[in-house]
Amino acid sequence: MVDIRASVIVPCWNVARWVENAVESVRRGTFADFELIAVDDGSTDETGAILDRLAKGDDRIRVVHQANRGLSGARNSGLDVAWGEYVFFLDPDDSYVPEFLEWGIEEMERSGADCCIFPIHVTDVGASHPREEPLRGDYRFASNEAIRTQYLPRLIGYSMEHVRRWYAGTPLFANRELGGVWRCVYRRELIERHHVRFDERIVLYEDAPFNCEYLLYARKMTCRPEPVYNYVLHAGGIVSNKNRATRVFRNKLTLLRKRQELNRLAGGTLGEMYAASCVFSLLEMLALLRTVRIGYAEGRAIMREYAADDEVKAALRAFPLSWRKPHVAL
Repeated sequence: MVDIRASVIVPCWNVARWVENAVESVRRGTFADFELIAVDDGSTDETGAILDRLAKGDDRIRVVHQANRGLSGARNSGLDVAWGEYVFFLDPDDSYVPEFLEWGIEEMERSGADCCIFPIHVTDVGASHPREEPLRGDYRFASNEAIRTQYLPRLIGYSMEHVRRWYAGTPLFANRELGGVWRCVYRRELIERHHVRFDERIVLYEDAPFNCEYLLYARKMTCRPEPVYNYVLHAGGIVSNKNRATRVFRNKLTLLRKRQELNRLAGGTLGEMYAASCVFSLLEMLALLRTVRIGYAEGRAIMREYAADDEVKAALRAFPLSWRKPHVAL
């Protein structure tokens, strides 16, 4: 076993256009004691060849080639072979600021926390300059109870209380936090002790469930104010064709089951945090059914399965309707 301070996991699938810039952003950083694990997830372009070339020039880079398993599967493969004390994630079309690893580890060691979260820079499609996406709170928590009650509600979903505040004029997203794992630092020992992994059944929005599960075991959490991650938004809708729309529909069911799984793991304390999301998901599915040619019979069958869940039925009965939001009431 090699003593390494940081493992940076980069899932790669057909990203030949961007991946070298992502890798170079780590190599140009101020912290040198790292391993970069690039997982070539069955790419059909030059991604694998580019990664192999980069690895030949730097023994800190390891390349894993595998058949396509999706984003979660690629990240899990990286976790399976990681050696670092601290774990970072990097998407192959994004990049780090030079100090990310240094500042992340420095803050983890100073605070003794199990997780550190940072703001990010976001570059929108067609924009010439990035904008900062700040943190929406001070996430320095000294206990697991504080993490569960004050941070997890920002990740796992919307509660009925969120809806009531929305009716009163508070934006629904006011207290939400981006769930991206790429803005966080984790302790690998905690990940391995509880075998926390990405759920490979989830094809969209897989980061938040990973974070929720990990934080169920975290003793302390911390944050820093500097944006250290450069996140790039690319063009292309998630439901731009029938195949992807079908994935979105089925993913709603998968996310529901995952939330219920996490709720059981947390002793039933999370259910109220995402109850309203059950209703919102049905509304989203209805909108997709009306606007995307998924196939009416198939879409209706998936919606019926979702709506037949006892937890969803209870959420529908409890949802606080209001004339102020007629589309929700409809």
